[in-house]
Amino acid sequence: MNQPIETSAIQEFVVRHLAEVFSTMLSLPAVALPEAVPDGAQERVSGSVSFVGETVTGSVYLHVPASFAGQMTGAMLGLPAEETPGEAEVNDVVGEVTNMLAGGLKSWLCDAGAACALSSPAIIRGTSFHILASEGVARIPCGFASGAHRGLVEVHIKFTHCHD
Repeated sequence: MNQPIETSAIQEFVVRHLAEVFSTMLSLPAVALPEAVPDGAQERVSGSVSFVGETVTGSVYLHVPASFAGQMTGAMLGLPAEETPGEAEVNDVVGEVTNMLAGGLKSWLCDAGAACALSSPAIIRGTSFHILASEGVARIPCGFASGAHRGLVEVHIKFTHCHD
């Protein structure tokens, strides 16, 4: 990797890729917003996928209200509006959407010379929790709206110098 990757370029890519993933996989819009802070009183479903390489490490987090996670699941699985998906189905869909977001970022980073590999998705559920970036790790927030719903994609990323 010859040139450092600017966080603004990562944010621009993630916002664009998020809109593509939502449109293609969920047939839902996703429009960039200034950072959306998750409502601490509302149950939230968060997906997490980590990435690691010789010159880059980090994680991608997708935070959505549980009600919206259910709508996303219904859209991806083609369920009738009156059918409520189960928790396992919701976890699978949020994990898969997070995996698609992280996979797109991984390809983009690899094209920029920062090869890396992905972990399996993990799910976090609850209210009033925050994921903090460690010291030296950049946090790149990407707020979005899909209809009346608000969500947040966070990228935590750290570049290291590789000595030849």
